Amino acid sequence: MARKPQETTSGDAPRRRGRPPSIDTDALLQVAREVFLARGIQATTLEVAERAGVSEGAIFHRFKTKEAFFREAMHLTEDDMPKLLLSAVEKLEGLELREALLQLATALLEIGKIGIPLMMMSWSNPRACAVLSYDHNKAKYRQVIKRLALFFEVQMHGQKLRNMDSEIIARAFLGSIHHYCMTRILAGDDEVGVIPEKMFARGLVDLLLNGALLPQSDLARSNNDA
Repeated sequence: MARKPQETTSGDAPRRRGRPPSIDTDALLQVAREVFLARGIQATTLEVAERAGVSEGAIFHRFKTKEAFFREAMHLTEDDMPKLLLSAVEKLEGLELREALLQLATALLEIGKIGIPLMMMSWSNPRACAVLSYDHNKAKYRQVIKRLALFFEVQMHGQKLRNMDSEIIARAFLGSIHHYCMTRILAGDDEVGVIPEKMFARGLVDLLLNGALLPQSDLARSNNDA
């Protein structure tokens, strides 16, 4: 007698393990870019994974570190930073002084939006060697400072700026931009504590060109009125 097939319930049916969701690398990097531009240093690989619909492990299967992942997403290697800075300075040739400085400030602020958060990720990663990274590009960063100092020196020879140490001006200008970018990162979503970019750029250029001291004529007038 033939055996009757054993009845099974849906609960007894073997479960098939589905394949984990996947995403191609280009699409994953596009999601990472969107998250990074919106969140900066606060961006996490978990946020990217959730938005992309994959596991966080899928990211680290393809990229060794968070820094490497976001660098790839932003198309910015460690060697690119000094190149971008130098390019921004070299584009000032032939521009009127105030226009040139406003253009430079705007360009550096844009570079800082991406470059400084990536640098901070590198510093926070004990496996990354930030010191060696800086040493690798030290000559290039020095070239940026020298090139900007030369720009200011040319302006002095053209009697558009008073004679002084041109490298001091260059470092003060770059330092102010760096400070603003760091403040913006640390402020996070608190926009109240950060001056709007355009206002900062105009104010920095005005301070550099006009100084903070009251002109002697205005000072004398003020003393007479008192």
